[in-house]
Amino acid sequence: MSAAPSQPESLRERNKREKRARILAAARHLFERQGFEATTAREICRRAGIGTGTLFLYVRDKRELLFLVFRNEARDRFRSGREKAAAAPNLIDALMSLFGEFIAFYARNPALSKLIVEELFLRDHEPNAMGALTAEYLGCIEDVLAGPRSRGELRSDVTPLEQSAALFAHYSFWVQAWLAGAVASRGQAEAGLRRALELQLEGLAGAAARGTPT
Repeated sequence: MSAAPSQPESLRERNKREKRARILAAARHLFERQGFEATTAREICRRAGIGTGTLFLYVRDKRELLFLVFRNEARDRFRSGREKAAAAPNLIDALMSLFGEFIAFYARNPALSKLIVEELFLRDHEPNAMGALTAEYLGCIEDVLAGPRSRGELRSDVTPLEQSAALFAHYSFWVQAWLAGAVASRGQAEAGLRRALELQLEGLAGAAARGTPT
């Protein structure tokens, strides 16, 4: 049975989608150029070409805008990270390629990135939406691990989610140490993350990686 054809987008729906895209583009530009706190709703509306009251038909406040801007960026990084990871020569480099996409993004504007980490990760903000985005990230890590798991290079008694969560925890620690805690430079964070991943993967190594019979 063939799937029902999708309904064409109505003019009203297209206008809403385009207006939402303009709002997010305006917010991203202004947040990056002059900072989150200095950017006003009026400025966002003016740049997006909408009335001030229209903005709050799409978002509740600036914090939600910050999350939506970050979510769009994160999904771009997921796509790029997957592609780079697939071309990496080994698992460590594949993971560093995926995590490195976000590190490079954060490095473009450390002040805004620190705010993103503090507002979205360290405070109670949209827990369901943040949880869903984190689940997408964990899914990317699981995809990177899928090949090594199928070849017996990773332990079969540890679930893919457990393995991904353990690796993600190291990434989270070093990003926060760099941006939120300011106890490590970007270079130190990247070096620390690579070493942590190496040690974690030693603990997750399966029989094939250890060279022992299955």
